[in-house]
Amino acid sequence: MMMEKLNKFTGEQVQTWLFYGLAVMMFGLPVPHLFFPESEKAIGLQATLLVLALFYFGFLLVVEGVNKRFSIKEYGIVLYSLMGLGIAGVISVLVSNDKAVSVYGTELRAEGLLTLFSYYLIFIAATRVTKKSYRGKLVRLFLLLGVAVVILGMIQFFGIYVFGNKFPGMAYVPMRNPNFYGAFAVLFTGVGMGGFFVYQKESEITRPYPWWDRWVWYALVLAGYAGCICARSALVYAGLIMMLLLYLFLQIGTKRKDIWAFLLLVLGLIALIFLFDIQKSGGVTEELKSVSNQIKAEGTVFGDSVGSSRMLIWKQSISLLPKYWLFGCGIERLGSHCHEGAKELWFNFDKVHNEYLNLWVTEGIFALVFYLVFLFALFIPGLKQFFGKKKMTEEIAGAGTDVKLTVEEKVTDLISKIAFFAFFGYIAQAFFNISVVQVAPYFWMICGLLYRRKRDRDEETVGR
Repeated sequence: MMMEKLNKFTGEQVQTWLFYGLAVMMFGLPVPHLFFPESEKAIGLQATLLVLALFYFGFLLVVEGVNKRFSIKEYGIVLYSLMGLGIAGVISVLVSNDKAVSVYGTELRAEGLLTLFSYYLIFIAATRVTKKSYRGKLVRLFLLLGVAVVILGMIQFFGIYVFGNKFPGMAYVPMRNPNFYGAFAVLFTGVGMGGFFVYQKESEITRPYPWWDRWVWYALVLAGYAGCICARSALVYAGLIMMLLLYLFLQIGTKRKDIWAFLLLVLGLIALIFLFDIQKSGGVTEELKSVSNQIKAEGTVFGDSVGSSRMLIWKQSISLLPKYWLFGCGIERLGSHCHEGAKELWFNFDKVHNEYLNLWVTEGIFALVFYLVFLFALFIPGLKQFFGKKKMTEEIAGAGTDVKLTVEEKVTDLISKIAFFAFFGYIAQAFFNISVVQVAPYFWMICGLLYRRKRDRDEETVGR
């Protein structure tokens, strides 16, 4: 009886539900922090939303499987690496000294095993959005959300209206913390920068924008820069710098001869930094000077106080690896282990402030390896897609065949390239930042949109 009901769900219905599920998640996630900007209640509400997303998308994937529209084999190494991450997470829970916390997460982070599983399903759900119009709408909705977040951040930064006073003079609503706000701003900037890079005036995919479309993308990049600056977190610039270097590399590697566009991006960032410094009597340069003074005081870049004490946090976390390198100390259990007998610590922390090291310490070496495999499985085809239309058409139609891409293929190619910039910027800033429920779901959704292009090419190659 149940199987018969599941068989009645058409692919079109599932597509619509996937789209609306991702859209609701996208806009619903920041809402709690608008009403409770400094409350643990907001984190609890966000965690609840993600658990609901876990069951919602899980149900839709079951429907797809029952109707034989989804199989593990079609994803290959990407899905196998996610399965490996899931198994490593379960083992981490089993060895944890507080299994309930490892499953549900702490009140501060709420990033337990259930939340991690919701990330993986958000990724798969985004890859299942095969309807290209829905993918385009998801990108536009994310840009709309990004603009709203930047406006809220600037309002808070300039003190026009204060949502909270935990971090005065910094943007953090609705992302709870300036570092998290900066991570989201990097993702948003990446989407804008990707659109600015791939824009072609003569292309049909620029509709419904007129000839000045590229300047719309440039304005979105500037808005992203502003968000990063308002966060007043020097470490988010790792993401910006790496995206700019990627832009330059692709300009040279693909022989676009459009270096002026790269210079325009750099000058835009410098100009905004200068303007914000004038307004706030410090701002960005003050943050950079602070890091420089820390290095001078310590006599080394590895001093304990460098990077808001990140070096000390990394050292303390690395000291746990001889004991927990294989299976980890348990999801969300880092703080309880690091502070045992550590008299030199003058503050509390529960994450490493390096996403990769944090994964190793809490979930073990296998989890880190599976995650890196997952990232490389997205990075390599994501980078290859920029290098020549000829190669791309050969992959679709077969070597020696010249096939012009349809408008729909151009649209999905545009979305994938846009997603790649955001993906690259996020994994760069993750060396100095942490995964949190306020930002990570957006990253996993963007990963899904990036990977979808590879699935499209595979299906088109088989079809032709």
